[in-house]
Amino acid sequence: MKLSDATSMTVSSLWADLEEKIQKAGSLEEASQELAASLHRKFEESAVLARVFVTVPYESLPSANRNFVENLADSAGAKSGVRPATPVLSLIGTFGQESNWQDRRKSEGHVGIPLISSAFVDAIPMISRLIKELGLALEWVDSHDTEKIVETIGSKAGLFYVEDAASATDSEGRKIIAAQDFVSDHNVKSVFGTAGAYSSGQLAVAVVFCRDTVSRSVAELFLPLTDLFKAGTTALVESGKVFA
Repeated sequence: MKLSDATSMTVSSLWADLEEKIQKAGSLEEASQELAASLHRKFEESAVLARVFVTVPYESLPSANRNFVENLADSAGAKSGVRPATPVLSLIGTFGQESNWQDRRKSEGHVGIPLISSAFVDAIPMISRLIKELGLALEWVDSHDTEKIVETIGSKAGLFYVEDAASATDSEGRKIIAAQDFVSDHNVKSVFGTAGAYSSGQLAVAVVFCRDTVSRSVAELFLPLTDLFKAGTTALVESGKVFA
């Protein structure tokens, strides 16, 4: 099925098929993998890649993730800014048309992005756009005020939307989707994501890269899916069962 043909009934059907798997998941990672796989399989005609991210404090990451984050921050001259409580936007579920995209441990460049400072995040156009479209000022990154996240998007899901991945730019003329080789090689047209916040202030974001043009109105149909997923996984987050 094509994403451009999705309706609210399609999304409801997707959740009906997914709900029991979420309830049985032993970790947020397991639940997120089910979500990513379901999004890709349901819309295989359109979805190149579906991914789920969650913010996790640096100190709570698996060792391999911490090493990746340290190296990434070091390459940007910002390693000293990584603190134990620094939130890291971490890849926790992934499924796509390439086998390497079906296991988060095989990711080479998107393991985790430390939200060190507003300046660091502003240098990453896609993440900067994501945060701004959720209604958060980039200055939030400097304070890491979890109450601000809960206050802003805790009660409802937010939308990240890029209609044309090949041409969309930010106010400084930078491509929102920086990986233009990926965009051209896989004929990616639109990219959209839905995000919500747990009561802990942790963000959960599901992103889909599409090979056809998806309208904003269709992307908005997936907002309830984020609320349902968040409600179904809150107990896992509260008990610290994030990574498998």
